[in-house]
Parts: sequence; structure tokens; C-alpha cells
Amino acid sequence: MWLSLLFSMAGFQIQMTVRGILVYDITNNAFITGAVSAGFAPSLLLFSMFGGVLGEKVDKKRLIQFAQGMNMLASILIGLLIYFDLLHWSHLLLVSISQGAMFAIQVPARQSLIPELVGKDLVTNAIGLNAMIMGITTMIAPAIGGYTYEFFGPLNSYLIVSFTMIIGVFMVGFVPSFPPKLISKNKSTFEEIINGFKYLKTNKVIRLIWIHAVVLALCTGPFRMLIPVFAKDVYLSSPGEVGNLMAAGGIGGILSSLLIASLGPRSKRGLILILIGIVTGIGLLMASTLTFFIVGVVAMIIVGFSETGRWSLGQALMMEHAGEEYRARVISLLMMTWGLMPISMLPMGWAFGYFGPEITTFVTAIITLLFAITSIYWAKSLSKL
Repeated sequence: MWLSLLFSMAGFQIQMTVRGILVYDITNNAFITGAVSAGFAPSLLLFSMFGGVLGEKVDKKRLIQFAQGMNMLASILIGLLIYFDLLHWSHLLLVSISQGAMFAIQVPARQSLIPELVGKDLVTNAIGLNAMIMGITTMIAPAIGGYTYEFFGPLNSYLIVSFTMIIGVFMVGFVPSFPPKLISKNKSTFEEIINGFKYLKTNKVIRLIWIHAVVLALCTGPFRMLIPVFAKDVYLSSPGEVGNLMAAGGIGGILSSLLIASLGPRSKRGLILILIGIVTGIGLLMASTLTFFIVGVVAMIIVGFSETGRWSLGQALMMEHAGEEYRARVISLLMMTWGLMPISMLPMGWAFGYFGPEITTFVTAIITLLFAITSIYWAKSLSKL
């Protein structure tokens, strides 16, 4: 499972970098670049709870293979369109949308399988190791994508993407199968989705983590998606330097994953989750006020550290405090935070073009800091976990 994640996420991260640079080169439009980069979000939002219920009703292993296989075919399709000189930015948008749906199906099954593979006591540590893979691929893969694009063009970049995704699908075949965990077999998928939302209402810990994740994802997610625009307009960066900036986020992710993997049940993980939100705001504030490339690298390390930590700790705490039959659905609820991203992505993409990246990011940093600091008071029960 770990190796499968390594190769599939490497392909995905290369693709994210290449796609952002390619769209901006084709259109020279920050709004369209932001829209394509966040194109996965509406389908992620639409299918997230469906994916959670599906992950509790069917064989998780087969579900993961199907979703990864569809992402692999999408990358091959884009490569063919580039080869025959038929590519339009709308094709990249459609693939981004389809990938959102596949992630909504795949991630709840993958993450809820972790307790079955390692046991409940080691969930936080295992998720930390998964986060390490995310950090490593975020550090190395964007640089590969950026420099491959710069020196060999987008076609060769998509060939690498397709190859790594093929390996990822192959590796899942070695993972054992586990029976579905959903207790009731008579309720429809729609009824189980409604039950998932009801569970969010009745479980206070799950609800607080979810609110915290939603607001911070709305603040920081668009910035990560618009890095190609920020780097090109503020730092006058080449594609390779864009890859370096995105890779810096991976360095932060690795550092964060090492921290998360070392935490135990008595490590004040809820308080750490809140503090990570404050660190996020500091990183955005640095990027918006000190507009030097090296400062941008440091800021991206901070943002990568906080995003990985927030996602990993949120998952671990949610699965520990959720009933066994609700694990996939609570991960779906957490994934919805990314599906809600267009609420802030579209206005932020417009603001990047109208007010400039620095001012837009500065305002976002202030909002992030205010929310994170005040959560110490309104989420007191979270800080005690």
C-alpha cells in the first residue's frame, strides 16, 4: 500500500505542476489557471460522501485499483492530445474534474483500510508514514515536472506521469482484501450518506476537526494551486523554479510527517493541530510581505509543513473517534474540505489578477491567523485531545 501511494502520488504531483505551468503558458490567464487547478474540487465535493459509503460497502482494494487506473488512463489521454497537437485548456479542466471524482472514490477506501492493516493503536503512526510519502513526492516530483517541462516539454512529462501511475496500480495488487465493514446491508447509498452527515452533527470531536479543516483549506488551498501564477508574476520564475517552490512544500511535508509519525496518544495532538493552523498563517504572511524567492522557498516549507500536519492529524483523530462503520465516511467528510475550495479559489484567482498576488495573499494570511488563534478558545475540547 505504501509503495502504491509512492508511485501514484509521484505521478499526480508531477502532473499538477506540469498542468499548472501548461495552462498558464496556453492562456496567460490567472483565473483560468486557478479554475483548471481547482477543477477537481466540484467532483470531489459531489462524490466524496458517495466514495465514503462505497468504501464501506465493497472491497476497498478493488475500489482503489479502479480509481487509480482511471487516473492513469486520463494522463495517457492528455499525452496523446499533446502528441497530436489537439490539446486545449478545456481538456485539462475535464481531466482535473475526473481526477477529483476518482480521488473521492479512492482516498476514503485507502485511508480507512489503514486501521485494518496496522491496528487502531498505530493509526497515527501509519498515517504519519503515509504523510512522509506525500512529503517526499511533493518535494521531488514537482521539481521533476518543472525541469522536464522546461527542457523536454509537456509530452515527456506526461510520459513520466503515466509510467509512475501504471506502477502504482500494479502495486495495489499485492494488498490483501478485507470484507466490507458496513453493518446495515438494507439501507440505500443515499440513506447511508445522510447518516454520515448526521454523524457529523452528533459527534462533537469529528465536527470540530471538520470545521477547523474546512476554514483552513479555504484559506491555504488556493494559494498552493496558484503557485505557478505567484512564482511567475512575483519572482519572474522559470518553470524549473516553479517546480523548486512546489518541492519546498514537500520538504515541509516530510518534516511534518516525521513529527506526526512520532506522536503517541498522550501527545496533545489536538493542541498541535490548532498550533499548526497558526503556523500556516505565518507562512502565508511571509510569502506576501517579503517578496524574495528565497523567502518564498521558506514560506512554502512552512505551508507544506502545516498542510501535511493538518491533514494527517485530522485523519488520525477522526478515525480514532469514529465508529468502525463510519471511518470511510469521516474521511470523506474531511475530503470535502478540498471540494469546497472553489468557494475561495475562484475569487482568489480573480483577485490575483485584479489586486495582485501579494495583496491577495496578505489578506488571506490575516484571515487565517485570526481564525487559527481564536480556535484556541472556541475549540477548547479539541485542544484537550
